[in-house]
Amino acid sequence: MTLQRHYKELPRTIKECHALIRELDETIDDFRARVEQLERELYGVRRERFLNGEPDEAQATDHNEQAQPNNADDAKDDTAIAPAGHDDTSDAVSATPDGDAPDVPQDSPPPISPPTPPRKRPASKGRRKRVYPPDTPRLKVYHPLDPNLIPPEVLHDPRARRFYRFEREEVELPQPGIRILEHFREIIVVDNPATEQSTMLAAPMPEPVLPACYASDSLLAYVAVSRFADHLPYYREEDIIRRSGLSIVRSTQWRWMRGLAGLLTPLVAHIRKHILQGRIVGIDETPCPMLDPELPYTRTTYLYAQVGDETQPYVTYYFAEHKTRANIEKMLKGFEGVLQSDAYICYELITGASLNRLQPAGCWAHGRRKFEPLVAGGKKHPRAQWILAEIQKLYDIEDRARTYSADERLVLREAESRPIVNTIHAWMEQQQKTSRPRDTILQGVNYFLKRWSAFTRFLEDGAIPIDNNRTEAAIKAPVMGKRAWLFFGNSNAGETAAILYTIVMSCKRHNVDPYAYLVDVMRRVKTAEPGDLDALLPDQWLKSHPEAYVEQRAKESQAAAHRKRARRARRRLTPTV
Repeated sequence: MTLQRHYKELPRTIKECHALIRELDETIDDFRARVEQLERELYGVRRERFLNGEPDEAQATDHNEQAQPNNADDAKDDTAIAPAGHDDTSDAVSATPDGDAPDVPQDSPPPISPPTPPRKRPASKGRRKRVYPPDTPRLKVYHPLDPNLIPPEVLHDPRARRFYRFEREEVELPQPGIRILEHFREIIVVDNPATEQSTMLAAPMPEPVLPACYASDSLLAYVAVSRFADHLPYYREEDIIRRSGLSIVRSTQWRWMRGLAGLLTPLVAHIRKHILQGRIVGIDETPCPMLDPELPYTRTTYLYAQVGDETQPYVTYYFAEHKTRANIEKMLKGFEGVLQSDAYICYELITGASLNRLQPAGCWAHGRRKFEPLVAGGKKHPRAQWILAEIQKLYDIEDRARTYSADERLVLREAESRPIVNTIHAWMEQQQKTSRPRDTILQGVNYFLKRWSAFTRFLEDGAIPIDNNRTEAAIKAPVMGKRAWLFFGNSNAGETAAILYTIVMSCKRHNVDPYAYLVDVMRRVKTAEPGDLDALLPDQWLKSHPEAYVEQRAKESQAAAHRKRARRARRRLTPTV
């Protein structure tokens, strides 16, 4: 009902006035919630953490975490175990002992708990010892004394001892330079005067990686890694290469990448085939602008990410000009198993029409986000706090089962997660019956209940993740990239990006140096038979090239995961007030 209608149809009785006031009040609450959500998207903290403290405390916590770079590695994976903030315990209302949903008053104030004292930051252990690769070249720099500055009585004293004392070491990074490889083929020729013919033998020589291309395999790998792993646009890479004295315009770089993508297409098709042979596939998409010569503005295209399960540990991407069901069905052709995704309607239509060939699995991280704005900034919302605390318990169980096998994880979920899920389901059904139609909490409640079988899919198989965060982490690569290169020039550029992102991100999943991998693989894939492609998969290739393993990155990931698990374990041991 609009305001204009109100003015034309003013109520005539007290009862009608009260009804109009209640309706306007609900409308104002609805608009206020929408404004708060939009303001949070524009100006709020992007971290998804459930903090039960006062607004000032929540802001201070975020500020402290951002000021400590050693603790600021919680970005994507930490959302999987959220909602939690540091070691704060949940002040939300807990479930009743008999497992029934608690009767949370609609408008009652949240329980008051004493503030949790801040945990003291452990004393610093100092800087870590610098460790250099053993094969790092070293150059000794000597600084001799100037004879003119040495007093004569010291210079000519026979008792004087002269030596060099080690003072310090510095790391030098020479400016990247170019080197021209001139290929000479040895040829032997024997002339036969009698027949006036010559016999010639030539040494074998490898063909260039790309036909009629003056770029070596190392230069092609450098441009590919810079573009699709380091997210540098072509024009910026053109400036970087120009510092070495060579100018490679961006159009040339793109033609090289297009040719390289064509060369790697059989390997990428093999990766995609392996992913679809797995039991579980995660899928997500991100919009990417693309130039259209017939339009005065860019139009929206999409990059889709598919992530295989632990039996097929690879990542692949697809380019599509339209976000349609037909394109997604083409990407999933031949797949039978669990499809984990968000609630995009096309995914739901595909799984619904698959005759049980595809079983949908919901993402609890997506569902949790429907309630998180209700408590953002320290706002008090008892029912939202309760549901977030219950979801937090599920993630605590998943955290404990991180190193379990699929069978062990399933046993734990059946014993501990299923009762919590049943409690959540009963509570949501109660909220759906008792809440007013425009209650802001119903958005999250309806999101869950409409897809409840998908959200409980993880209770049927220990290998099914509780959320789709691993696929969201994979789609983050093109999201970061498009902030730098802004748009695709045409559909061929989108296909090129999908192929090369597949190679780079599959390497990243196994902590493989993508540069070393590309330098070796791009020549071998030219002559590889279909049966040889298994050996070129990143995890298999790493077995014969252990030197390409990025050990430091793996150690950092392991250390970050250890800190998160320790922090969550401390929070679980903290008694709830």
